[in-house]
Amino acid sequence: MKFQPLKGMRDFGPAESMKKQVVIGKIRSSFERFGFNPMETPSMESFEMLSMKGGGDAMRREIYNFKDQGGREIGLRFDLTVPLARFISNNPTMSKPFKRYAIGDVWRYDNPQASRWRQFTQADVDIIGTPSMMADAECVAAIIDALQNVGLKDFKIRVNNRKLLESILIKCDVNKEKIFDVFRVIDKMDKIGKNGVEEELKKLGANPEKIFSYLEKDVSQLEKTPGLEELKKFMSYVEKFGIKGKVKIDLTLVRGLEYYTGNVFEILSSLSVSIGGGGRYDKMMLAYGAGDLPAVGMSIGVDRLLELVENEDKKSTSKVFIAIIGDVEKEALEMVNNLRKNNINTSIELGNRNIKKQLEYADSMKIPFVIVIGPEEIKNKTAKVRNMETRNEENVNFEDLIKYLK
Repeated sequence: MKFQPLKGMRDFGPAESMKKQVVIGKIRSSFERFGFNPMETPSMESFEMLSMKGGGDAMRREIYNFKDQGGREIGLRFDLTVPLARFISNNPTMSKPFKRYAIGDVWRYDNPQASRWRQFTQADVDIIGTPSMMADAECVAAIIDALQNVGLKDFKIRVNNRKLLESILIKCDVNKEKIFDVFRVIDKMDKIGKNGVEEELKKLGANPEKIFSYLEKDVSQLEKTPGLEELKKFMSYVEKFGIKGKVKIDLTLVRGLEYYTGNVFEILSSLSVSIGGGGRYDKMMLAYGAGDLPAVGMSIGVDRLLELVENEDKKSTSKVFIAIIGDVEKEALEMVNNLRKNNINTSIELGNRNIKKQLEYADSMKIPFVIVIGPEEIKNKTAKVRNMETRNEENVNFEDLIKYLK
């Protein structure tokens, strides 16, 4: 039998894993540079808690859930925000504003397709406890810094405000009971296009011509409405953060989940799907018993980001490979222990291959340096160091080896 990963899940070999670790490391350094502190939560939570999040029946159907041996209904987390709300509720004395980042896997029982998996990694930043639009801009600035830190250049962040969009729809005579239905239709713009959206709006009894006459206006043309001042204030901070060139107002942006209360964000790149998003969710903490705490956050889809970042073509974490000729294992192991103690990642020949095979192996693994050690090298206390890129060799005294390699 040939076993495969479950549908919508995949393996990461060493090369892909190293690339992912490098990307996550750069994201982490950006988040910490902005003063966000790390946090980890369990992969599993109670299904009751997970299903409370405002995403409707569609979200509940996406939760992987099962009963444990104690008969409790359990679910795999589908994002990193619900566990944050639970944590805040259980730790009410935490200093506010509370700034945290979290990087971890989430699971969604969704239909796998291009750039969409059932298990994937998210990298989140959130600020809890302040209504300031500076917090919104801080999250966006941290995300932009992280994306640039991993080498991504071609991306934009779309921004809108749910209060503003709701007020526009009311002006367009949309029944209040149908506002979220209209939201969902407008949110399909990238999938079905403007014509498709117009047709679905008509089915809901809405006036697409009137709605688009507002949505296609410049913000400066809009009358004073709820959410407009928030959006303008946010954009003023965006300018002060020096990131205006990466942020664009788009009044058609919705973001599907119902719990967003103010500004919403989405990261667009050359992929056909977004690589992240977020927004302000001021009522969510209250729903989880954490009090009436304003909150804002944003997330990067790490797996989608990996598709856009160039691979460094690394196949090994080792910087040095020790090739052995003859019966010198004792001395070779002393050398490898010394290199590792000095923080030089080192591999050693584990079989009895000839020197040609050992060099071929080091080359195939893209290990940059090979130290050849045999009876002659032991006698002279001199290692033969080969640069695998240039193919040049140098004889280096054992006592100078650490300094030479570093």
